[in-house]
Amino acid sequence: MKNIYITLACTVLLTACAGNAPVVRQNTTYLPEQQARIRLYGQNQKPTIMTANIDCTSKGHWQKVNVGGSMGDAFGSFVGTAKSHSIGIPETETSRNIGKKNGLLSKAVFREFAIQAGKPVNVSAAYIGLTTVSQSPQRTVIFQEGSCRSATASFVPQAGRDYEVIGLKGRGCGVAVYEISANGHTSPITLSDEFRCRKQ
Repeated sequence: MKNIYITLACTVLLTACAGNAPVVRQNTTYLPEQQARIRLYGQNQKPTIMTANIDCTSKGHWQKVNVGGSMGDAFGSFVGTAKSHSIGIPETETSRNIGKKNGLLSKAVFREFAIQAGKPVNVSAAYIGLTTVSQSPQRTVIFQEGSCRSATASFVPQAGRDYEVIGLKGRGCGVAVYEISANGHTSPITLSDEFRCRKQ
């Protein structure tokens, strides 16, 4: 009987991790003549980080986002209840097949945002390794995975355009940005080094 419960629990967990996360449509004000839209992917252990609307005269108005790295995102990804949020960016091959990024207890999601056009955007991705402790009466073994974070890269979005930010597959750290056409085709954006405001 105990084996049946264990098998059932494993089946529920694996089912929760399989397939695409549900997509929830978010209502937001989007002004295509002044703004761009951007999609970020993330999941438990693999966040994507963005700083947008960078204006060196008003640091308080910068838009900082971490998809997959917040406690809520990480927990939802872990238990398989996480949802993706869309504001209407066309589907791409990656968003359509986001379930392929799922790991055991790590459901992949995306979030979409409207950002200010013509102002620098900094993006990076990370892999956060887990620490596992195994104990017996004779010894304690601690296994710690390596963690990494990509170099922060930068680009300037254009008004009315759509973009997506994708981290490397697996445990590697790297980040790429693609422009999305109206039919969902993507083309890579050339990235610059992290944008930093000059010290006065």
